[in-house]
Amino acid sequence: MLGEPDRGFQLVVDRESVEEAVRRLPSRERATLCLRFFEDWSQSRIARRTGISQMHVSRLLAGTCARIRRETLAAR
Repeated sequence: MLGEPDRGFQLVVDRESVEEAVRRLPSRERATLCLRFFEDWSQSRIARRTGISQMHVSRLLAGTCARIRRETLAAR
């Protein structure tokens, strides 16, 4: 019997790469990501909590995600 490639291995590699990029983020950006994607907070709620505008939260998230994407792809 022959096995086939386990698709889960690449997922592990991807997660580790992203985790390393997230660790290098400034604390404010890391906290914003955690609130939005792990705590499921709205951008408006994050804005009220951090004292910045919802638009700034939106830009911060977009920039942070783009940075993580660039760093993760460059590491491959």
